[in-house]
Amino acid sequence: MKRIAVLLVLASSALLPCEATEIKKDGWLFPNPALAEKKDIRPQDFTPRIAGAETLVKIYQRKKDGVVFDTFEIEGEIYACQFHIKGENGQPPTVYAIVDTDGDGIFETKYSRGEKPETPEWVIQRYYKKHHELIDPGPGGIATEPK
Repeated sequence: MKRIAVLLVLASSALLPCEATEIKKDGWLFPNPALAEKKDIRPQDFTPRIAGAETLVKIYQRKKDGVVFDTFEIEGEIYACQFHIKGENGQPPTVYAIVDTDGDGIFETKYSRGEKPETPEWVIQRYYKKHHELIDPGPGGIATEPK
């Protein structure tokens, strides 16, 4: 009976994607927006700790290879970049994101498709340093609109 349970666990884990978050100390290569065409800018709400649509998602398409990438920033602090690389021969596109998790300018963390990185703490802290009139509700908190 125990063997069947073990086999079921192994079989079900084989169905899950093997991709995981990757850390690279010297960082992943960040694209140069100057070598791309800006396609769109979309304000988005990614963290409840800052009221409203706090994140600007800027969408670019690289001129040399057509790769689409999005940068994520709050108050001028770019903290992530998501890539959309078209699949060849009918294959699905490759999608992944790189994130600067500690604010040192190095995008050391890579998330695969389906993984959802959270807005890094350093970005939220810098936002509230720029906006002394607002109060950070803290981790797990929800910001309210200023009165």
